[in-house]
Amino acid sequence: MPDADPGKTQPVTRRPGKSVNTERILDSAQELFAKHGPAAVTVRQVAQHAGVSHALVHKYVGSKDDLIRAVLERVDVRRTAAAKESASLRDAYERLLPTVITQRDHSMMLVRSAMEGTEYVSMAERIKTTSAMVALARKTAASGASPLPPPRDIDPRVLVSAVTAMILGWASVEDWVWPTAGIDPAEKDEVYRQLIEIVGYVADLALVTDR
Repeated sequence: MPDADPGKTQPVTRRPGKSVNTERILDSAQELFAKHGPAAVTVRQVAQHAGVSHALVHKYVGSKDDLIRAVLERVDVRRTAAAKESASLRDAYERLLPTVITQRDHSMMLVRSAMEGTEYVSMAERIKTTSAMVALARKTAASGASPLPPPRDIDPRVLVSAVTAMILGWASVEDWVWPTAGIDPAEKDEVYRQLIEIVGYVADLALVTDR
């Protein structure tokens, strides 16, 4: 093969920079955590999935706890911003619901992590989106605005599925969701009473459906 012409500039093959590699690492961690749960995934497996070295994960992100925190915060920042920009709690949920459903890897990671007992609060204080939503709920309640009439076009199948998901979801992530929302376990009886009221209110939407 002839030598390269020294008079010509040779193309430089650039390796992915820190930001690109970090995104790859976080994408891979999120996917693996969602599929297997954080407890079953090692930093080495994340590195292999991302196509980088084990050392690079530690250099750019850190330990496994740092990986979990970074994956959480990457999405939490955007969701917190959406909550703070919303005019009411209903508006906030209408904005957030599509992202929670479509970003299934992140949502599944939260559920699996909660069920495994991952200590989010000690790792990253409190999930900021939850704090923003609680503040928005208090603001909405204090506004004194008249409640909107209940929707009348709810399919009973969707209604039952929604209530079932609410109950099962609460049972699955209760130990995680209480501290993120700042609820004291000593309030358990009152919390359960209110939960029953909320589920009952949602279930009563069947009384106004047109179907």
